[in-house]
Amino acid sequence: MIVNEELTNLGLTKEEAKVYLSVLELGNAFVSAIARRAKVNRSSCYHTLDNLVKKGLVSSYRRGKVLHFTAEDPKRFKQMAEEKVQRANDLIPQLLAMASTMASKPKIRFYEGEEGVKSIFEDILKTKDEVLGYTSLKGLSELFPNYFRQFCQKKVKYRIKTRYIAPATEEGVDMIDAYYPKQYDPNLLEILMVNPKEFNFQNEIAIYGNKVGIISLNKDELIGLILESPTFAESMKSFFDLAWLGATAFVAR
Repeated sequence: MIVNEELTNLGLTKEEAKVYLSVLELGNAFVSAIARRAKVNRSSCYHTLDNLVKKGLVSSYRRGKVLHFTAEDPKRFKQMAEEKVQRANDLIPQLLAMASTMASKPKIRFYEGEEGVKSIFEDILKTKDEVLGYTSLKGLSELFPNYFRQFCQKKVKYRIKTRYIAPATEEGVDMIDAYYPKQYDPNLLEILMVNPKEFNFQNEIAIYGNKVGIISLNKDELIGLILESPTFAESMKSFFDLAWLGATAFVAR
């Protein structure tokens, strides 16, 4: 029955909807008659009627020694909805204040599996800031080759500047030639290659905006996390700049 479904949408249980409609149709009646009409157990009908009385949808009165029930004006549903809206309006400022407080606290999100790891890279594509990172270009090319080709092309399309420190490998150089568009602004990508024997990176650490993404590039260990913290991200940027200067000096020698 459509009316029953709509009443449950307004917050009544299935039994409350059946009992309320029975009282409404009967006009006024005692419990046994309401229970028969609603096709519910007599003892549970008492409990349900008590709930409806508390909600202001049904009222009760005594006729002799017998307790009778009658339905209130159906406009009570509109009044109940308006009361909920008012309570929500009163509560929203408090919730927003709590959300503002929580926003200043670090947030950590963990990811697992192929799609989980990809979602971290998708989050990187949303940044408006320069991406700084330590990575293994060989590891990237072996993990999801088709996906990373699209990822690199999107970074160029969105003009996301990237600075990487990565182990020097032939596969890494080949990846840049194969994955990036043939003609792209060279200012969008800077990579300092370091000795792979001394710096064998097996993870990617990406620093972007107020976030730091850490991703395993091992096929047997597809896990990662995003740590969102302005202070942590700022510290990681400083560490990266220090490493960049060191790597630049190393390459210059």
